[in-house]
Amino acid sequence: MTTARAVLDVGEDTVTPSAVGTVYECAPEAEAVLRPLADGRTVDLATLAETAGLALEDVAALAQELVAGQAAPVESLL
Repeated sequence: MTTARAVLDVGEDTVTPSAVGTVYECAPEAEAVLRPLADGRTVDLATLAETAGLALEDVAALAQELVAGQAAPVESLL
């Protein structure tokens, strides 16, 4: 999500981040976590959790899912 080509589409019922050819569908509450990442900002998980009003564990799980989703396309380039 921190690539220069990351896109964050915000709809009424979903937030759809995409990067490196991978698209995710998230709940609207995830926008507060995803926006700084899509904008290329460096933010720690605790700050993201506090800003979004979410539990740190939930933010960590979302970050792990995003990293896992981007790892496969990167590995396929090697």
